[in-house]
Amino acid sequence: VEDKGLKKNAIGFVSSVVIGVASTAPGYSLAATLGFVAAAVALQAPAVLLISFVPMFLVAGGYYYLNKADPDCGTSFSWVTKAMGPQLGWIAGWTIVVADIIVMANLAQIAGLYTFELFSWEAAANSTAAVTAVGVIWIVIMTAIVVIGIELSARTQVGLLAAEIFTLALFAVVALIKVYAGEAGPNAVHPDISWINPFSLSPSEISAGMLLAVFIYWGWDTTATVNEETEDPGEAPGRATVISTLILLGIYVVVAIAAQSYDGVQGLVAEPEDVLSHLGAEVFGSPLDKILIIAVLTSAAASTQTTILP
Repeated sequence: VEDKGLKKNAIGFVSSVVIGVASTAPGYSLAATLGFVAAAVALQAPAVLLISFVPMFLVAGGYYYLNKADPDCGTSFSWVTKAMGPQLGWIAGWTIVVADIIVMANLAQIAGLYTFELFSWEAAANSTAAVTAVGVIWIVIMTAIVVIGIELSARTQVGLLAAEIFTLALFAVVALIKVYAGEAGPNAVHPDISWINPFSLSPSEISAGMLLAVFIYWGWDTTATVNEETEDPGEAPGRATVISTLILLGIYVVVAIAAQSYDGVQGLVAEPEDVLSHLGAEVFGSPLDKILIIAVLTSAAASTQTTILP
């Protein structure tokens, strides 16, 4: 078989996990989804995030074994072609390409919007032309990083993801401290173990919540698309997909508990399209609230790159 020309052993296992987590844009995913999930299931949002994790974890397990059998950067395109024929393989491959193009444009738009919000430039943030222009610039920058090489892409992801996770962890800690200290808002409520109990949800609530929440785990499959450039390509990328979903579960549940503890369901539903920016101003105060804007910005930028990468 003719070599594809991809660089062997260019990235390690840790970089593969980082790429998988960053691809899902955890900061942006939470900011854009948590309020709508809370509106559907109230305080059971963490339970919905836990339930939504299950099918994605099973799919990640499937990716682990498929990659183990055939570490091919074409992933679902190659695997479906070999198992079910070229017609279905073609459909599977182009489905991923189309989805990536749509998601990349959306993420770049978010990166453009939050670039202006970081500098409190409201006029530009409300301008479709300005946001689109800066979004295109983000796409150009991230494409250039990918073209330069997988090593630079991996190092960039480590930096962006580290800043994002640190900020989300800091938000969760400060929010919970203020809740227990009695310094949170009027809607504050202490965390309860029932919040993560999926059996307290009705079938209709599970359905509504999962339709909103399951997509926020999507993206870890990027680890499999760089399998041929990863050390131990038959094992490491598959393990990275599974570990990525577990890390995402921890991030989502912890931040969701902290957010709804601080401001209750009413606070989350009040600003459903941008929960973190709304809460950041209350939890951190000005000007430290900007760090949550940075978290969403780095999340969208990182995911833009990892969507281009495959």
